Amino acid sequence: MFTLALVADDVPIKPEDFRDDHRDQLKRQIQLRYVDKILPDVGLCIEFYNFVNIKDAIIYPGDGKISCGEAFVKVEFNLIVFQPFIDEWLVGAVVGSSPQGLQVSLGFFQDVEIPSANLRTPYMYDAKQERWVWLYQDEETRETMNYFYEKNELIRFRVTGVNFPDASWPKERQKRKPMSITGAVDRDGLGLVDWWP
Repeated sequence: MFTLALVADDVPIKPEDFRDDHRDQLKRQIQLRYVDKILPDVGLCIEFYNFVNIKDAIIYPGDGKISCGEAFVKVEFNLIVFQPFIDEWLVGAVVGSSPQGLQVSLGFFQDVEIPSANLRTPYMYDAKQERWVWLYQDEETRETMNYFYEKNELIRFRVTGVNFPDASWPKERQKRKPMSITGAVDRDGLGLVDWWP
């Protein structure tokens, strides 16, 4: 679920920060640039981890308006990144239901969708209550029990896809979320946590 991603970047340090420890300034700038942002085809950046390589700084003359003589330091560093693996099981909370499926939140990441085709079968959408239900049939008694996907309840799902918009289509990239996860609850042990003792 969480991995390290190696990133190389030119990180600026402002002249007024030259007297402070340059490592602290670099870390602060890296966190401002990357934490809580999504790197295409990498994942959601959670936290700075460590420096791998810090090279010499290059100071460019400033114009006093846009640039004020910052030092740009070539830095290689590791970030802790959230990008779940295919078939990994996660637990989130159901935040919504629609005829297309379920919307799930992991707390720190909101864009998880479970399409209706990935729900336990047989299933049905209750349009009045706006929620999905798994119509479980007991093999011994042939009795049907309704298990509802209740809003705000914890749900265990498996990851079937981690999606990033195609970078070669800028208009498509603007319309879509920068990262989304597709899930499924189609196996034993998956679905609302309360269903499985």
